[in-house]
Amino acid sequence: MDAPEINAAVIVLAAGDSTRMGTPKALLDWHGKPLIDHVLDTARAGGCTRLHVVLGKDAAAIRAGAQLADANVIVNLHPEQGQVSSLKLAFQQQDFSTDCCVCWPVDVPLVNPGDVRALIDAYARWRASLMRIFIPTYKGKRGHPMLVDIGFRQPFMELKAEQNARKVIEDNPTQVKEVEVSNEGVLIDIDTPDEYRAALGPA
Repeated sequence: MDAPEINAAVIVLAAGDSTRMGTPKALLDWHGKPLIDHVLDTARAGGCTRLHVVLGKDAAAIRAGAQLADANVIVNLHPEQGQVSSLKLAFQQQDFSTDCCVCWPVDVPLVNPGDVRALIDAYARWRASLMRIFIPTYKGKRGHPMLVDIGFRQPFMELKAEQNARKVIEDNPTQVKEVEVSNEGVLIDIDTPDEYRAALGPA
């Protein structure tokens, strides 16, 4: 029997100050395109049909420099409250025509479409069970992006400002499904110019 079609959204979290990078990470050149465009392209290729991006104080520059016409752009007016505040804003805009959300920090650029598809496929297989959070792993280490069943967003909405998404994961271990992938890129984020150059690879 064919699995039911999954309506997956991506939430690209790009509201941070990029302090250590010194320039908005979303606009870093990634093989000829802005990094945020690369992430959205990867999400589309992996099966996400609904695109949401959360921007912060650099929203105007990112809108001008990236191709966001087919994405729902959400501006976090208080990005200093942390990544969870951006996640909450995006979750608030979802309705139940969306089955799940792939929550993707923009500074995790080496995820590939197969990783996204693996998460969505695992969700399709396990959604009838108690599994509500799906996390890619490489050699047993957990990475990004995280997939969340839309019906399980409330625990994230209830997080306090000083808490992060890890608390929901730790509080609900029986509802977390690890999805092993063959791409080490799910573990790699870029916070500094050196990490950016290393991830980008040879010119």
